[in-house]
Formats: sequence, C-alpha cells, structure tokens
Amino acid sequence: DLGGSRSKERRSREAAGSGHCAGMADSDEENKPVVKENKDHQVLDTLDAEGNCIGPRTRGEVTDKGFWHRYVHVWVLNLPDSAVLMQLRAPEKKRFGGMWNCTSGFVMAGMPSLEACKKHLYSESGLQFEDHMYEFAFSCKENSVFNGDELKQWIDVYVVSLKHPPEIKGIFFDIKEATELNYIGIGELEQAYQSQDPNFVLVAAPNYARRLFQYLHRQIREYLEFLPKLDSDEERHNKKGEQLLDRIADIGVLTKPAELGVVADPCKRNDAYNDSLWHRAVHVWVFDIQNGNILIQQRSPKKRHFGGRWNCSTGHIKMGEPALPTAIKSVKDDVGLKDFSENDFEYVFQANVAMDTGGGCVLRQIVDVYLLTVPNEETYPEVPDLKSMKLAKGEVDNVRWIEMDKFEEIWSAPPSHNPDFVIPPGEDYRSRFFFYIRRRYKKYHGRDPTSPPTSP
Repeated sequence: DLGGSRSKERRSREAAGSGHCAGMADSDEENKPVVKENKDHQVLDTLDAEGNCIGPRTRGEVTDKGFWHRYVHVWVLNLPDSAVLMQLRAPEKKRFGGMWNCTSGFVMAGMPSLEACKKHLYSESGLQFEDHMYEFAFSCKENSVFNGDELKQWIDVYVVSLKHPPEIKGIFFDIKEATELNYIGIGELEQAYQSQDPNFVLVAAPNYARRLFQYLHRQIREYLEFLPKLDSDEERHNKKGEQLLDRIADIGVLTKPAELGVVADPCKRNDAYNDSLWHRAVHVWVFDIQNGNILIQQRSPKKRHFGGRWNCSTGHIKMGEPALPTAIKSVKDDVGLKDFSENDFEYVFQANVAMDTGGGCVLRQIVDVYLLTVPNEETYPEVPDLKSMKLAKGEVDNVRWIEMDKFEEIWSAPPSHNPDFVIPPGEDYRSRFFFYIRRRYKKYHGRDPTSPPTSP
C-alpha cells in the first residue's frame, strides 16, 4: 500500500549535518570512454492513476508504453548558502540529457522510496547519510511528455538539509550520469521555474514548485533562527557601528533631508539602531524594463538586521553627505554593478520607513528611493546576467529577478505571509513605487503591463 508506506517514511526533522563524500575518480577512470548502461531489464512496480500497485513490469516496458510508476527526487539543501545541489545530466542520458536536475531515479519493485533515495544519491554523487537525514517532503503525480514519450510518475520528494555541506570539488560523481555538479541558489531555481528555463528539468505538476520552495524556505528559516545574530566581519569588529549619521530630530516638519532645522546632532550607526533614532538611508531598485522584472537580493543570514531576507540594495547616508553617492556605492558594493553613471540613477521619491528588523530593534529611516533601469543605451545595453554579478561577501548571498506583478502581490499581502522579504510598511511606499515603474514600463512598451494586448 503506497499510502501506508509513505506515512511510515515521514520523519521528523533532526539537526542537520554533513555527510561522507567519496573522492574524485582518478585520471585513468576519467579518460575511459563513457559506456551507456542499458537498464531496460530492471523491474518496476506499475501503478494505477490512484497510486495502487497493479503488478511488476520491466523498466523498458514501463517507459515505452507509458505506465504509471514510482520515482524519487532528492534535494540536498546547502543551508548556509540557501542553495541546492544539482547535476548537469550526461548528454547520453535517454531523457533530459544535458539539463540540470536534482538527484532522481526509479524505485525498483518492492523497494521503499527511502532506500531508492539512498541508492541513487550514493551512485550519482558518492554521498551517504543516515536515514533520519532524509526528510520526506511530499508526493505528487507527474504526467508530462518529453521527446514524444509520455512520463507518468508518482514522485516522492525528499530533502537532505546540511549545515556543513561538502565542497563541490570533494564530491565524486558518475560521469555516466552527470558531467558537472554545482550548488544552485534557490532564487536562481525559482527564476528557472518562473521563466521555464529549458536548461533545467522542471516538473510540470502544478503544485510541485510551490510545495518544494515552501519546504526549502521553511528549512532555511528554521536554520537562520538558530544562528548567532552576528553581522558581517566588518560589523563584528564594530567599524560600521562607529560611523556617524545625520540624526533627524523632527520628521513632522521634514520636507528636505538637508534642512538645518531638522538635522540634529550626529549619532553613531549603532546608536541609530539600538535607540531607534531617525536617520537617512537610500533604497536602490534595479528594474528590467524589457521583461518587467525587479532585481532583489538576499541578505546574508549572518546579518543581525533582516538576515536571510530579500530586499533591494540599501545604504546608510553618512553625516553631511548627499544621497546619490551612497546610492551609487550601495549597488556597486552589493551586486557588483559598477558601470552605472550618475545620470542612470532616477530619484523617485522620499519615504519614512519604520519597521522591526528582527534583530532586536525598530529601524527608523528617511529613505531616498532611486530606480536604475536596464537595458539602457549608455551603460547596460543588455540586462545584466545574474551569474555575472559579484556579490558582497558576508552581505549578499543571492540575487534573482522577480516579476513586478508577483512582487506587488507579495508586497500587498500581510507581512506574516511572506517572512522572507523585507517589505516597507504602509501603503504610501508601495503605491508610489509600483505606480512609477508601471508608468515607465508603459512608456517603454506603449501599454500598461496589466492590460491585455490590443487586437491587430
């Protein structure tokens, strides 16, 4: 009974650790030609559409005739980097050759899916873990077509969460199965699902991606909750905390940030946080006007404030300085976009932002909001590729593009619904920001992104 076996395979989450990884194959092995192994003789359990076993058949018969069968996915989660271990499938593979995927494989007749996970993970990457490390996430039905073959699979999805993941260079992999291993950021994988990237094996079942990312993000949140609340190396040595900022005495009469009657005695950055003092800051949003996407970055989980959460580039304006140099520096330092000129920075509006950082204080800032638009003729004629961005170590862990409609939906929901995002509170910031970028998008494309295209 598949339902019963799945219930038994659910295991409570225990503290994650690193597993043993085998060494790389020696040079003699690497130089041997790849010999494709015929596995059509393997015996699988065939199922009906409800998941009930109806009898054994060979793998060749199951795949050729499109019978329902059992399958597993194993996602190895790199907790510190918010990434998953993926493999570039060997081009000789009958299905999905040359595409990125997690560890996956058929479940042999009579075999529990947990045993199949262990078998495939070890054979493909040499990784071995105790049974309790394999966390059953969910099951789903996958019915899709690839190169004319109909795939009908009951997939059991497992996650192995690692606090101390092995380095890629120390992981063995079978060259008959894969040509490359890499840790892929969860944000990049979400982007692949969103854009239906043909370089990835993407499960067509409608609830698969939602349930997978929901599970992965929950694991990461739990991991982050138990981390010491330490900032980056520079902040640990209290250098940033000693920076002097302009303190805003009375925001009730604020019309311009540089008014002498509003700026009070300077304060240290640490004091601005600890005593919740009003001070000045910048937000810089990078907008892909061609595709309607917004660049967001994931703050390092080590950050005391908003650790592990998605946001734009931000920066504190030092005492006596204007906002624009801080905006230029923030996007250059955070994600390595250093070719923008001053003329590329569009000042959008100023907002008062007061919110709980999750680091034991309420952050109060007068924020100058800037927009950078790509592509543009002068500095970025093409939309910057995520892989080309140089992320600030200890500050930014990941970047991704998110559709503006999706982002506005997240922004409009109660903050408790999207704890992985830094969402400025209040309607004013949201409405002004999205009104501005939609107007820019409409001007670029000649219509509103929410309006259906007109008939020719």
